[in-house]
Amino acid sequence: MVIEKSISFHDQPMLKMNGTDYVVNIEEIEAFIEQCGKFMPLDNVAQFEVLTQEISDTLIDSARGDLTIEQIRPHLLFLREIGFLLKTMLSPVQENNLPI
Repeated sequence: MVIEKSISFHDQPMLKMNGTDYVVNIEEIEAFIEQCGKFMPLDNVAQFEVLTQEISDTLIDSARGDLTIEQIRPHLLFLREIGFLLKTMLSPVQENNLPI
């Protein structure tokens, strides 16, 4: 998979994956965060990673006896990546690292 990033479509960030352009929709990210704030504390973005880890633990703990870790490994890896994405997609603004 080839991923390239650029800014062009009406000054919105874009990603190109395997030759297809995608616009990063900041409004949807804002709506997602607002929705999450309705059912979980959002004191800091690390809360996203904590929640995905709890979901992973629940998956492992409540898995059927005949289910192997190899069968749920893709789900757990996906949750880990989602937790990392959510934790890192927002960064606190600090005066010393604002663009000039």
